[in-house]
Amino acid sequence: MKRYPVFILLIVIFMAGCAPVYVPNVRNAPLFTKAGEFQGSMMYGTSDLDLQAAVAVTSNFALMGNYSYGNRNTDSVNQRHYHKHQFYEGAIGYYKNDKSFCFEIFLGYGQGEASSYGDYSIFSSTSPELAKGKYSRVFLQPSFGFNKKVVNVAFTPRISWVDFSEFSNVNSTKTLDLSPRVFFEPAVTARFNFLDNRFFANIQVGVATPVNGDVIFDYEGVNISTGLGFRLGGLHWDVKKSP
Repeated sequence: MKRYPVFILLIVIFMAGCAPVYVPNVRNAPLFTKAGEFQGSMMYGTSDLDLQAAVAVTSNFALMGNYSYGNRNTDSVNQRHYHKHQFYEGAIGYYKNDKSFCFEIFLGYGQGEASSYGDYSIFSSTSPELAKGKYSRVFLQPSFGFNKKVVNVAFTPRISWVDFSEFSNVNSTKTLDLSPRVFFEPAVTARFNFLDNRFFANIQVGVATPVNGDVIFDYEGVNISTGLGFRLGGLHWDVKKSP
């Protein structure tokens, strides 16, 4: 328990240090074990609020839906910290679980909008300006996980194709259609199960970096989030048999 204040302090530092336009949402890694399982969770951290849901439709086919929302310093007094965004996405996926190791891969699409202050030479500005953008994202998200009775650990090397169809500032009528950028967004998730594996606590740390050229918009390079979730469906065999 003594480590939690340090973890919370790190979250505060990251949240206070940047106000990006593009904020990668928390990676949803359900690590399903059987058909009919449903998971929901709420996470909070550098990406602000993330709501996640996923369902295992069959023993190998799954669906996912996520929503992310942030609203910091809406009075715009402290420009360095001002940020707003909302983003939603859906995905279809395949998963395979062999009692101790789980693999899954999701292909999804989402849309969002965001605004924040920043220095943008493309608008011929010499001071921070409020930039706004609308974007879509296609992502491919594999996850590799280890199933244990108390703790699950997953590595999720997500690849995202981010396309800002509108990008402008409030002091100009100039609206840009930016070239799409590919981001590599790996993350590690630790899940702590309790109450007969019906509820869990999540901690996730991830990074994001562009891989195909310069990016003119600000983005959040480090993500740290924590939260709680629940699991519905039959009891997992891994709860009874795993060490």
